Amino acid sequence: MKDLDISLNSERDLTIPALNLEQNFTTTTPGDYPDIYKNQLQQSIDNTPSDTITCYTDGSKTDEGCGAGYIITTDNNNTIIHEESHRLPNCCTVFQAELSAITEACNHLTTHTNKHIIIWTDSLSSIQALTTLNNNSRTVANCLNSLNHLGANNNLELRWIAAHTGLWGNEKADELAKLGTTSNLILKRPVPQSHINNYSKPSIHRASWGKGLRPGKTINNINSTLINNRKDYRTAVQLITGHCGLNKHLFNMKKADTMECPLCGHREETVSHLLDQCPATTQLRGHYFNEYYLSINDISITYILQPL
Repeated sequence: MKDLDISLNSERDLTIPALNLEQNFTTTTPGDYPDIYKNQLQQSIDNTPSDTITCYTDGSKTDEGCGAGYIITTDNNNTIIHEESHRLPNCCTVFQAELSAITEACNHLTTHTNKHIIIWTDSLSSIQALTTLNNNSRTVANCLNSLNHLGANNNLELRWIAAHTGLWGNEKADELAKLGTTSNLILKRPVPQSHINNYSKPSIHRASWGKGLRPGKTINNINSTLINNRKDYRTAVQLITGHCGLNKHLFNMKKADTMECPLCGHREETVSHLLDQCPATTQLRGHYFNEYYLSINDISITYILQPL
């Protein structure tokens, strides 16, 4: 554990799967009409009753660190009740930061009762993880407990908000999350499995997909178990090169009208987006990789590449 730059008594985020049978809050997501939903967000915020408590949350991970932030308002954002930034251990993921922002906001609001409370987050992955039946993440479980505790005595809603679209509350939460990356106030959080995986196979080639790596060099290091299966080998090569039936590649080949991901409609459909970022594949990541959020490097290290 010393090599991982974490203390010996640190908890792992990966835990025994548990059923989520309690949900004292409602959720709102774009569903099948993301463009309509996004276009109506400002109107929805403006029409919020003045006595509603509104909270905007966000997480951030930069070269300086990992941070979470939230701002709580009322009277249609005209009155700020509280705002705060937190830093997470450097090993934590942005997914943990997003959930931690929600958790800390709920914990701050625990003294409120019989209120209508809306928590906005731009993390669809967080909402999906919090509403799935099975959970094996301590970070998700802690956030779920905080939501259920607050929702037991209030009318609590968890809503998705589009990021970087000029919506005041989301932009403010983004600022606070970035401030958190350099904060002296460090939250104790469990170690993500992806961080452990990075060191469990120290001799494995760490690919940097899309950042100047020559695909041919990476292909030479494909795990031998994949090489022995022609279909799996072909799939691995397509994932490494990005030359596969995803919209970003098809658009560049003039075989698709858009680069957009058809599953979520929020980003370009690339290998990296589909495997580690797309909110629509959150549950599949949790099932196959034991992580709701992880990087393409984590996947390549564990499943595609072999030790040098």
